[in-house]
Amino acid sequence: MFDLGSAQAAAFWGAVAAFVADAIVTVAVTFVTKPKPIEELQGLVYGMANVEEHEPADERVWYRRPSLLGGGVLALVLALYIAFI
Repeated sequence: MFDLGSAQAAAFWGAVAAFVADAIVTVAVTFVTKPKPIEELQGLVYGMANVEEHEPADERVWYRRPSLLGGGVLALVLALYIAFI
């Protein structure tokens, strides 16, 4: 139907069309659905204030600390970057 010049250009415009369609569907679904209550969202993300201030001792383990895990990932990425220069 349309001459886009090359297969890469056709793939690019297909990706643009898919992005626009996805954005329209996302906005439409957002306006139609009802938000979840705050009680269901507690503890879902690290930055959200939790109702329970004191967590049990068995929950305070090293692999549940986002700052430690993030630092470990950054150190691993840096080590791999240096190794494969």
